[in-house]
Amino acid sequence: MYQTNPLSCERGFWYQPDPSSLKEDIVKRLLEYFQSGLNQPARTVGAEVETSFRCGEEPASLAQSQETLHVLLRKGWTTVQQKGALITEIADKDGNRLLYELGRQNIEVATRPATRASVAGIAQDTLCQLYEAAQSAGLTPHFAPILETAEDLLVIPDERDARWLALDGRAALAPLATISAVQYTVEISLGQAIPCLNLLGRAIDSFLADYPQDSVWKEYIRASLAGYDSLRYGGPLQFDSLRNYCGQLSRHKVVQNGRLVSYAEAGEFDIRLFLRSVWWYFRLKRYGNRLCIEVRPLPRREDAKLEGQLRKVLDTMNL
Repeated sequence: MYQTNPLSCERGFWYQPDPSSLKEDIVKRLLEYFQSGLNQPARTVGAEVETSFRCGEEPASLAQSQETLHVLLRKGWTTVQQKGALITEIADKDGNRLLYELGRQNIEVATRPATRASVAGIAQDTLCQLYEAAQSAGLTPHFAPILETAEDLLVIPDERDARWLALDGRAALAPLATISAVQYTVEISLGQAIPCLNLLGRAIDSFLADYPQDSVWKEYIRASLAGYDSLRYGGPLQFDSLRNYCGQLSRHKVVQNGRLVSYAEAGEFDIRLFLRSVWWYFRLKRYGNRLCIEVRPLPRREDAKLEGQLRKVLDTMNL
């Protein structure tokens, strides 16, 4: 994307893009990514619910969590992703998925997009199937945001997670394998994006009042060998416009080949993967032709709290 000047090359010099024009180009790319080709919003919501499992007082082994997934495969679920012999993601006939979330004991339910009225129930129904399968493997769910253990629970189910391991170092990344959260991804219109983000940002204290893994995330950013900008986690909470939002994103470097690189070095990087590596409390996501806000600072508690957590999110956004 950013070409060298051939005349400069002949003279022994390399052309360096002007930093201000380079940043403006990145902002334009991000703006286009978030704005182009959007459908009329259908008011859908997706849920992601992470659950750690235990065998007695010990974290589930990899063999036990694998057996849990295999039980569901025998009941009609299908394999979505596999790494060698390791099953890393499965799905039911409706598109609800189960996948590992860094820890060998931590299985995430990711629901299909659904109505605001039905998504929490779909998550609970899927969780019930997961619990039943886990029970046959000798496991019980741990309804808490942090699993207290000195064990290294990391499992690296895909290439993306392998990149983080190479970038961060195992000592920094391993504590993230002990935490479990709930996330709701709420479909919105383009005009709602910044007002809703700002409403959520103004309510951050009420979210962090029960989000104990916040300190685990902050320590991860501090301890990582990558040298992250401190605002790569949490992020800014107020934005003047979508352009301002994209400008704030553009301050963060791109993860490529196990290291952080500048935009000039990254060239035509994958915007979707870049956005997944900037862990703001509230962030815009693009799913196909749908624009959404992902609300992240929600702790894993009992299933009965899922509906209330969703209501808190929607009320805060005035939806």
